[in-house]
Amino acid sequence: VQLYRSPRALLIGANGILLRHLDPRSYITMIYAVLDLEARTLTYARAGHCPMLHWSARADASSRIQTLSASGLVLGLQLDNGEMFAKLLEEGSVPLVPGDLFVLYTDGITEATNPAGDWFGEERLAALVAEHGDRPPDELRARILHEVQSFVGNAPQHDDMTMVLLKME
Repeated sequence: VQLYRSPRALLIGANGILLRHLDPRSYITMIYAVLDLEARTLTYARAGHCPMLHWSARADASSRIQTLSASGLVLGLQLDNGEMFAKLLEEGSVPLVPGDLFVLYTDGITEATNPAGDWFGEERLAALVAEHGDRPPDELRARILHEVQSFVGNAPQHDDMTMVLLKME
């Protein structure tokens, strides 16, 4: 982290290392974000991971939720020497105001499956965050997990369900 000035540069460097050391049948997805409290920005790059949700405290209700999905391939994909990864990797930046909320999650949440084989989905998650993004993070997390569990019912869990909620003060 101390060697790179941006999330994009760090992911390009990490990909170079992983290309030399990761099993060719494996890959890694991730989002790397830098929160700059002085500049009041969140700058991020996404390497094949689920998009990040941003609930904006400044927007009106119709445009409050935004899916942050800058382009990027997974880390360690051995297509070439990393040129394609670097070419496709985008970096995004979001100005911050008090009350802004960011939701990072794994696909175990959106791909939680009910007995009929339907996924919980990104749209349902985004709608929950849009409706309840003004709540304290602990309440929102509990609400999301409750809604996922209600949707899934007694179907078995097939993947981890991980969330990180970041609320600006």
